[in-house]
Amino acid sequence: MKHKMFLFAVLLLISTYSLSAQEDPNVMWTYKDASFSTYPAVHPNGNVLIGDGSKGDVIELNGLTGELVRRIPLPAPTSSLILSKDGSRLAASGYIIDVETGAVIKAHPRAAAVRFLHPSNTKVIYTLFNQNDTSWVVWDMDNDTYKNYQIPHLVTSIDVSNDGRFLAVASKETSLPINEQRTHFYLYNAQTMQPIRELENVLAEGRTIEFIQFSENAKYVGYGQLTGGTPKATFFSCESPYKKWEVNKMDQPPYGMTSIGFIKDEYTFMTTGGLTESYSLIWDINHEKEIYRTNKYGSSLPIFNPKYNSIIVGGIGYVSLDFNKILNSVSVDEPNEPILKFISDYRNGILMISGIESNSQEINLSINDIQGNMVFQNRVKQVSDIIEIPIKLQSGVYILQIQDGNNYHSENF
Repeated sequence: MKHKMFLFAVLLLISTYSLSAQEDPNVMWTYKDASFSTYPAVHPNGNVLIGDGSKGDVIELNGLTGELVRRIPLPAPTSSLILSKDGSRLAASGYIIDVETGAVIKAHPRAAAVRFLHPSNTKVIYTLFNQNDTSWVVWDMDNDTYKNYQIPHLVTSIDVSNDGRFLAVASKETSLPINEQRTHFYLYNAQTMQPIRELENVLAEGRTIEFIQFSENAKYVGYGQLTGGTPKATFFSCESPYKKWEVNKMDQPPYGMTSIGFIKDEYTFMTTGGLTESYSLIWDINHEKEIYRTNKYGSSLPIFNPKYNSIIVGGIGYVSLDFNKILNSVSVDEPNEPILKFISDYRNGILMISGIESNSQEINLSINDIQGNMVFQNRVKQVSDIIEIPIKLQSGVYILQIQDGNNYHSENF
């Protein structure tokens, strides 16, 4: 476990975000005085809680402005940070904290990953600090009783859905030779602890499943990985037919980590950080396409703040992204397949587009600035395979959107 946390900290150092000299207009706020946390937690009031591993306490930030509200001291540095559904209690590693007073309510020094068994704030599920542990424990804090549940392999991560219906469990067959080890991903009924389905059983390829997260209404569940294997986002529908998605948008393997954070039940915010490439993107689940990408934030810690419709991305520092602005800068209405790759080039007040393959005589073309403001829109007649658009643009990044019937493509220039 200590080795895992050290590796996690090193990868965060490698794959944190950095703002360019020209500030990202999608940023609502940044906070840099915190490091080595797991996923931030969002309180029902919209405030953001961050476990500051370097100082051993919890930071509460105003979710709208990013201003420091307070620090909550912890008995020991935390490797996990989870809120109860009503926001009254905080699980920080093996400690259950009263959010209002900061007082320790209960403690279990051997507990590692802890999750509240929603909607209860007095029952939790936890795993143990044990490299050979193949179980999880349900702890009823009201009467201090424990019930153990076991599977054949090492439990590497768990999570409970917000509505308390599902438990997701990741495990790894560590007893096998490393080239034969497999990872498993299970879905359980969280109330009965009965298995619903084994969602995945694949070769581990050196990876360990981490960072499990359910979507807002438990429509989907997915995971990231600490390191190893092919960096990709993997997630599943939580009901029949239990569809599986694997999204790998890498141009080069990064030798780093990947994670996903669901935005409502419609999108995922994916991050990959590593030695050769770091980026974040938003994937439209319903239309199965990428709608936004940036190389500013390579991190492992994205989470959605529903009160302010923002995305919190963390690593060594934290940034809040305005999801409304991001959506306004891209078109997500058409469930269409992308146009084959084309080339755009802007020089001397003329945007030249070549390589479009279209069966139509006209295409709908628009240009937005990075803040989502439309600066050009027109039905363009495609006389040849090269389109020239005279337009004067200020220096900066723009989003070119092309729609041809049921075909759609968007890219930056």
